[in-house]
Amino acid sequence: MRYRLIHWAMLLAFLLPHVAPHAEAGRPRGRRSPPFVSVKKAIRRTVRSQLTVVGTVAPYRLSIVSSEIEGRVETVPVREGDPVVAGETIIASLRRTDLEIDLRIEKAELAKAFQDYLRLKRGSRPEEIQAYRARLREKKAELKRDELELKRARDLFKKKILNRSTYDQAVAKYQISKSKFAAEEYNLRISEIGPRKEEVAKARAEVARMKARVASIEDKLGKAVILSPLTGFLTEKSLEVGQWVSKGGKAGEVIEIQKVLVRASVSERQISSVRVGDSAKVTLDALPNRKFRGRIARIIPKADTKTRTFPVEIELQNTPEYTIKVGMFARIVLEYGAASSVLLVPKDALLIRPRGASVFILEKGKVREVSFRPGRNVDSFVEVPGELIEPGMMIVVQGNEKLRGGMKVRLKGQRRRPGARGGKGGRPARGNTQKGGRG
Repeated sequence: MRYRLIHWAMLLAFLLPHVAPHAEAGRPRGRRSPPFVSVKKAIRRTVRSQLTVVGTVAPYRLSIVSSEIEGRVETVPVREGDPVVAGETIIASLRRTDLEIDLRIEKAELAKAFQDYLRLKRGSRPEEIQAYRARLREKKAELKRDELELKRARDLFKKKILNRSTYDQAVAKYQISKSKFAAEEYNLRISEIGPRKEEVAKARAEVARMKARVASIEDKLGKAVILSPLTGFLTEKSLEVGQWVSKGGKAGEVIEIQKVLVRASVSERQISSVRVGDSAKVTLDALPNRKFRGRIARIIPKADTKTRTFPVEIELQNTPEYTIKVGMFARIVLEYGAASSVLLVPKDALLIRPRGASVFILEKGKVREVSFRPGRNVDSFVEVPGELIEPGMMIVVQGNEKLRGGMKVRLKGQRRRPGARGGKGGRPARGNTQKGGRG
């Protein structure tokens, strides 16, 4: 008995799923309403080929500011993030006291060297020449006197009236007078013909050397004030007050972002398609509602050996508020090649199929499926090759996931006609029956 019950239970479990659908099919059912869809028009546009890459915003110029002299930091008037102006904004200043003292000393030495040079260049004045002549006459008279005394002493010495010592004194006195006369004669000749060219050149060279020393100290004084080389923003400060900085020591980092560069990488298969000067459309994840246009400024002709990509830099004009900031993630559409007229449909309408893609076209309340191989991506559109679709056709962009060719559809926002009935034989559709009530 128990086995028979089990047998009947298994039979019912097997038959029930097959019987229930047939029983349900015999019942009257309401007619399904056409699904709602949204549409957009197919368009024709003249476009160039496009290549989509990603990149990062970099400054147009970056400068690592360094100190050109060594010294102790006296002031640091800026902070990171402050705007700076080229040649005006002070990044830091060094102590100048020792340099100012050295400058005063060298200027005094320069003045002395310059006076010596002028004296040699101008030569002796007439009054000085007259004085030299007077001294020469005086020395000549002294020489004549000493010469006579020497002659008299020689005669007396020969007669052995004068001793040897007195005679030697007369000889020495004559030699001294002769030397003095020769010296005065030389001085007069030099004063009359002027100094030698070599002496003037030497004095001139000394003046030039002293001027160079003064200029060197003045240059160091100027370099004691470290100025910004760019107009932009200070992004890094490396010095503090009281710190000793050596020559070449880092003072800070400045970036210029009136224009910016977007650095991207293009694969070796596509790099031959792009050219310097080609236009580029740039969107930034940080600014999703803004679109920017730029151009390819340079293509670096050296690939990354790991990724086999070439660096490409796109030049972009920043906004007056400097909305574009360094380090932002960018999506770039590079336009290249000759322009051509193409038929475009919205990307949202595209349905991916095993052998390509398809879209649904709305015609007289029904949809028709058109299959094709997608072409180029152009912004939010995709190219349809050939003449499969014409401009102005209504392309389904929403509600197309469960459509089939020939199905009736309704546009979103379109109301049902008044008085339309849903069920067979004029019966209202199930769920729409209204219960009567007392008036």
